[in-house]
Amino acid sequence: MIQPNHLLRYVFFTEMQVSQAAKILNEIMASNGVVTDNDWEKFVLSSRGLYVKVMRKLRDVGIVEKRMGEYRMAKDFASALTKIGKYWDDIVESYNQGDRSIAF
Repeated sequence: MIQPNHLLRYVFFTEMQVSQAAKILNEIMASNGVVTDNDWEKFVLSSRGLYVKVMRKLRDVGIVEKRMGEYRMAKDFASALTKIGKYWDDIVESYNQGDRSIAF
């Protein structure tokens, strides 16, 4: 069975980033799903810079959201992955049907 932290390896490039993301998500879950932004220091694994970089990416991809000064786990990531999958299917289908104008 895939463990939740395996998912983080698709989003982050280093093991330190994965560990930092896991710490953030575990802290949110341990706090009944909500951590105020005043408590950001409890998220820090090794450095403030690592925390800032990882938190920004967690928020950018929709895993964590900040509402009214509180961090929460978000559902946006699931819908973003669904959209990405659909877009990719469309690209592959267009290419397979002969569209050679596709460029990245």
